Amino acid sequence: KVILALFTYVKKPEKQKIMDWSAAQHEELQLHAIATLSSVAPLLIEEYMSCQGNARVLAFLEWCESEDPFFSHGNSFHGTGGRGNKFAQMRYSLRLLRAMVYLEDETVNTDLCEKGTIQQMIGIFKNIISKPNEKEEAIVLEIQSDILLILSGLCENHIQRKEIFGTEGVDIVLHVMKTDPRKLQSGLGYNLLLFSTLDSIWCCILGCYPSEDYFLEKEGIFLLLDVLALNQKKFCNLILGIMVEFCDNPKTAAHVNAWQGKKDQTAASLLIKLWRKEEKELGVKRDKNGKIIDTKKPLFTSFQEEHKIIPLPANCPSIAVMDVSENIRAKIYAILGKLDFENLPGLSAEDFVTLCIIHRYLDFKIGEIWNEIYEEIKLEKLRPVTIDKKALEAITTASENVGKMVASLQSEIIESQARQDVQNE
Repeated sequence: KVILALFTYVKKPEKQKIMDWSAAQHEELQLHAIATLSSVAPLLIEEYMSCQGNARVLAFLEWCESEDPFFSHGNSFHGTGGRGNKFAQMRYSLRLLRAMVYLEDETVNTDLCEKGTIQQMIGIFKNIISKPNEKEEAIVLEIQSDILLILSGLCENHIQRKEIFGTEGVDIVLHVMKTDPRKLQSGLGYNLLLFSTLDSIWCCILGCYPSEDYFLEKEGIFLLLDVLALNQKKFCNLILGIMVEFCDNPKTAAHVNAWQGKKDQTAASLLIKLWRKEEKELGVKRDKNGKIIDTKKPLFTSFQEEHKIIPLPANCPSIAVMDVSENIRAKIYAILGKLDFENLPGLSAEDFVTLCIIHRYLDFKIGEIWNEIYEEIKLEKLRPVTIDKKALEAITTASENVGKMVASLQSEIIESQARQDVQNE
């Protein structure tokens, strides 16, 4: 009966009840009980459910949000940031809910949704942002992050729940996306809040067409690109992944092409700039103009150069395959492909030189994988039959020819720009 015993403290104060403890002591016991439940309840799901755990926590959260007079003492470690308010109680109650939601137990999550948790979480979030509290900013940011993570956990892979999240949910996401970029550097939890927000876009909006359309109407793509333009590596991969998914919506391309950053930078130019930055960090060989140097290995990173090809089991991905998921180049290729490579606005000659490589990314990657296969066959001292050997050689030659063709096209662009510069002078 551990869970039930702990839950005896998780309720609003009862009026005219003789207390064995002072108000400060009772509050400390209450916060300890909720914090303990966050660790214990996920291990005792059946007992938690038999005690109507979800209903108890949601009812307690209602009291946390209510205007009932309550003087919190905030004396203990668990009470930090909760003096004179109910933030400490709300923080630990949300931690408990988050722990239960992320068990991915369908019985627990269905029970939460049936009790109106999605609507309640959105309501709490809206109530918090309507009453800014700079004094307790850190704890408020943590509460907001947890609410978004709970919503993500409930809505992921459930269209009906995404529909309940709806436009009200999209509005709270957009509110966070409009955060002053300078605050992201403040270290008060804004980074975590933004990560939680991006996660909620992925889990609560994508895949639900009315919510996607509303997000686009409210210039959500512009806000995503604004954050991407901050050039913070920790956010890039997640934002680009979201944009790849959004590009399946036919209305997205117009919004992406309409965006303008500082100095009239276009989305296409921003993405190409990110590609160049990524290749520089990966140690990909390019000349001073951004041209391909090695036409046999146009995408090779310094890591691939250092780690020679070794035979691997069939179920183990090779370095060339792992490279696709471990950096942002594949995502940039996918987005620009959806936008149409031939009609990208606002590009410089340098951008066009890089775009030649991006356009052929898939061809280069396929050639790279075939080259790995050929090298593994040699290392294992296997002798393919004549037809297979000719096919492998033909594929390798064709891949190198694509590299030579792209390098030639890049040279033409560079020469054309040089002639243009001379004429302008």
